[in-house]
Amino acid sequence: MELPVLMQMGRVFLAMFCSPFFLFLYFLLFVLVASQYKRIQQVTDRIIGINPNQHLRSALQSAVFGLLGGVLGSILLVFLGVDLSNIGIGALWIVALVLMFIHPRFLCFAYAAGLVSLSNLFFGFPDISIPQLIGLVAILHMVESFLIGINGARHPLPIYVRKQGYIQGGFNLQYFWPIPLLALVAAGFFDLQAAVMKMPDWWPLLNDYAPFSTQNNYILVPVMAILGYGEISTTRTPQEAARRSACHLFFFSMILLILAVLAARWSFFAPLAALFSPLGHEFIIWLGMREEVNRKPMYIPGPQGLKVMHVWPGTPAQRRGIRPGDIILTVNGNMIQSLEQMHEQLQAGINWLEIDRQGEYIRLKFDHERAEGSGIVPVPSPDVSRYLDVNEDSIFTAARQLWHRWKRP
Repeated sequence: MELPVLMQMGRVFLAMFCSPFFLFLYFLLFVLVASQYKRIQQVTDRIIGINPNQHLRSALQSAVFGLLGGVLGSILLVFLGVDLSNIGIGALWIVALVLMFIHPRFLCFAYAAGLVSLSNLFFGFPDISIPQLIGLVAILHMVESFLIGINGARHPLPIYVRKQGYIQGGFNLQYFWPIPLLALVAAGFFDLQAAVMKMPDWWPLLNDYAPFSTQNNYILVPVMAILGYGEISTTRTPQEAARRSACHLFFFSMILLILAVLAARWSFFAPLAALFSPLGHEFIIWLGMREEVNRKPMYIPGPQGLKVMHVWPGTPAQRRGIRPGDIILTVNGNMIQSLEQMHEQLQAGINWLEIDRQGEYIRLKFDHERAEGSGIVPVPSPDVSRYLDVNEDSIFTAARQLWHRWKRP
């Protein structure tokens, strides 16, 4: 992208953050994100018995990473030539809100954009540019994959769940990012002085409709959005789960973006892009669920010792060098199997721990009297009373269940 365009974008970004109205809107989104983090952490408190009370810090981190995502998304939107006046943003939101009442995760624009695009193909309504709309969805998901990759495993929240009838530990990975974006709106062929974009000759890639012209002028307008990511991982570490989800989402967004560019050149790709938007998104959700089902649970008790699932940052256990995955075999030479037994032994004093760390046996001195306040979250025992029920939830899962029912005699 040419330097003058980037400089103009930088000036508009700076002006955006000097606007009291924008700052007020951004503050409201920050409060919304913080409230969501507080709600999620309260779930951990009800199940694990510990509230990390870090929702404000999590929201601040999300705001910082959201700014990075906003810069990336803005560059992609301008680079591709997505014009917000040609995507039917009103119809998109209406369909997304209707879908949300069917299931909250259908609020994602991938589903609404597919339905709006199919309506345009079959009924000619609403009057939109399908490549532009699908391109917008692809860019938002590409930004989301970037944010999951760099921020999707920070401060994971431990949780106990029941899957397929078994109690197991896992991590609740839910993150939200307020995203400030710059997007283009066509200003016509007349001259405007403020924030008008005169683009280079190679632009745009999504040039698919008659009114579009490189002689047109385009105004950069600020847009606010919230991107979110959520999954419960019981078979991988939070870092591994976030990397896998980021890769899946990146490949989905790349394929969707390629289909949008192809549809801008050849209209017979438009139906394929419209169908792939919801079905491709549903497929990556189903793929993640199937991988969870087919892999061995990671956070379950072993044959001996107390297995550590998580260590809260800044706690005595973290300062003494205890790590997730450690198996505490003995305290002061006495075998333990639970946090309660560890507490009893710690009250006796001295407090030497023997730990199995991936086959390596080490001894640590642990000067702490209470296991409950040590910062250790153990894997759940089979008799825990509080947990979440987790089931597969995707269109493909529902279709498979219906198929099996239909096959029954």
